[in-house]
Amino acid sequence: MNKDIGNKKIPVFTRKMKNKSIVLFLLVILMLLGLAIRMLYINSTSGEKYTVQVLSQQNHSSTVLPFKRGDILDRNGMVLATSVKVYNLILDPKVMLSEPKYLEPTLKALTECFGYEDNTLRTLINENQAKSYIVYEKRLSYEKIEPFIKLSNDTKNNPNVKGVWFETEYERKYPYSTLACNVIGFTSAGNVGTWGIEEYYNKELNGVDGREYGYVNSDNIMEKVTKAATDGYTLISTIELNVQTIVEKYIKQWKEEYNPENIGVIVMNPQNGEIYAMATDTVYDLNNPRDLSGLYTEEQLAAMTDEDKLNELNKIWRNYCLNDSFEPGSTYKPFTVAEALEEGVITETQIFVCDGSENVGGTDIGCSRRSGHGEINASQSIAYSCNDALMQIGASLGVDLFTSYQDRFNFGMKTGIDLPGEASCEGLLFTKDNMKPINLATSSFGQSFNVTMVQLAAGFCSLINGGYYYQPHVVKEIINARGGVVKEVGVTPLKQNITKHTSDYVKAAMVGTIEEGTGGTASVAGYKIGGKTGTAEKLPRGNEEYVYSFIGFADYENPQVVCYVVVDNPKGENITSSVTSKLFSAIMTEVLPYLQVFPDGPEGGNTNPDTQGEPGMNNIPQGV
Repeated sequence: MNKDIGNKKIPVFTRKMKNKSIVLFLLVILMLLGLAIRMLYINSTSGEKYTVQVLSQQNHSSTVLPFKRGDILDRNGMVLATSVKVYNLILDPKVMLSEPKYLEPTLKALTECFGYEDNTLRTLINENQAKSYIVYEKRLSYEKIEPFIKLSNDTKNNPNVKGVWFETEYERKYPYSTLACNVIGFTSAGNVGTWGIEEYYNKELNGVDGREYGYVNSDNIMEKVTKAATDGYTLISTIELNVQTIVEKYIKQWKEEYNPENIGVIVMNPQNGEIYAMATDTVYDLNNPRDLSGLYTEEQLAAMTDEDKLNELNKIWRNYCLNDSFEPGSTYKPFTVAEALEEGVITETQIFVCDGSENVGGTDIGCSRRSGHGEINASQSIAYSCNDALMQIGASLGVDLFTSYQDRFNFGMKTGIDLPGEASCEGLLFTKDNMKPINLATSSFGQSFNVTMVQLAAGFCSLINGGYYYQPHVVKEIINARGGVVKEVGVTPLKQNITKHTSDYVKAAMVGTIEEGTGGTASVAGYKIGGKTGTAEKLPRGNEEYVYSFIGFADYENPQVVCYVVVDNPKGENITSSVTSKLFSAIMTEVLPYLQVFPDGPEGGNTNPDTQGEPGMNNIPQGV
């Protein structure tokens, strides 16, 4: 629309046109706002990537600033694993040859400070004249490079030492070498945790690399942009360094004396699931975890393929306490008794008659004492380790209740311990659908199904602490670089399996095991010890091979320490479960005072000759 003014027609800015202009203006503003938001997003998520691309088009340098992997500490702050700063020596032939006066002083400094061969260096530099980055030697300590740094920094006397610099990285170190190796684990190239805490908490231990960029700006001045590295978290483990040392000392002695297939020991706090020590008889140097020279001769190693070597390494890296399973034997009897009492299918004073065997479905299954124990109650069935009475108690429970309690105590399932490779034993326990009377009979005293050490130890803790099941764990706190707690681990019970009344009864029964039953050699002078021996006949039956075990606790009123000992197929004459109860006693004699568990029992311990262990006996029929 036009408006006539004199002889001219001037366009008129109508309301419709104004509205269109406002809409267009708002659209432009929205587009600019969206673009700004997009740019902020790109900068926050991919800024570093684009910075690298921009700098790659300029004269620049780019240096990675490595993060420090977090430390692993024992519960008292002793360092079990740490990362130490080391240095890679970098040669820059391009700079060395940029001026004739640089090469000779630099070569002289390198040969004097590091002992390098002059001709070797000279040849390398001349063959790589256009290069600015050659890694000549890796992982040097600061003490090794310090003389060169002092020399090159003395620019007054050594102004022409050029083209050498040091790149920083970290090397994982284990101050105690083999100690707690099965729990700690180690790292492979690139800060990748392998086995143990190193693997399970790999993400928490690792940080994020930083980077330093340098580039020449339009004024020919070197500008630097630094993005600092973020270090990994530090882990405070539940491991007690001195308790672990005590355990490993005695394992070594028992291995030398009995030459078993395996030995495993777990020491833990039954009130919260914290593991003070976990050890096996297979140890390796965490600082050199792939070294097999201590186990094989040079000729044997030369004959091995890479696959053979890896198989052997996996054998020494694995943790018997949670990666392997076995039949628990009589250490399971307190569970069966507790379950029957809890369900009211037996009473505390009920009498069972043991005549040396029990006939189940036409098959005779023997007791540990062939002559029989006579009339005994439930408490004595634990103390004397009576198979006959336990089969009667198991029959009273029935298949449904027995299998439901196995689930409740977490048998056949992973405990969820914070270590990799835990076996579950799934499929190695009978279910209510496939358990027959004879399977119930043998399962009642701990045969014909498998457990892991950590499964049985965790379940046992709930038997004696009032019934509360805690998830076993080896890390208690995760802290940041400033010492702030990022996370606390495993401080609350997951469930209650039995009542305190039942727990107290079972505790008292297991004191009877030490004072009048099969566990006399587990006694510790000054302490009222409760516990249970175990003898499990290995498959195939009849080969005279047994897994011996003992699990016990102190103090009596308020248990503070549980120790579980397993010795798999020891060699020697007249071996009984005393091989494990004696090991338990040796360990706890040192551990209890150290952990400030106060004496509450007789000074002399138990020397009753009738309480010296549970013998290995062929009491399981073939095929069962």
